[in-house]
Amino acid sequence: MISSMDVSLKPELERLIADEVKSGRSADPAEFLDKAVYHYLVARDLGEEYSREEIEEKIARGLAQAERGETVDGEAAFRELRAFAAERRRQRF
Repeated sequence: MISSMDVSLKPELERLIADEVKSGRSADPAEFLDKAVYHYLVARDLGEEYSREEIEEKIARGLAQAERGETVDGEAAFRELRAFAAERRRQRF
């Protein structure tokens, strides 16, 4: 079941959402917000809440590491993240 909710957005967030939809990365604003909320909740459940500046710094650091060839196999990384998230959930309940 899909329900609706009225929210107020800062103009800068409204522009960001419109840009995402225009780029084709999301079909519409609702799809973008679904993805954004999901990703936020996953990050929160992993104990990772960062400011925008912290996120940008982490991305820059990660890109620099990738350029130097300091990478990790994606599937292995996701297995570790899933195990970590499962353990955190067990600890919370």
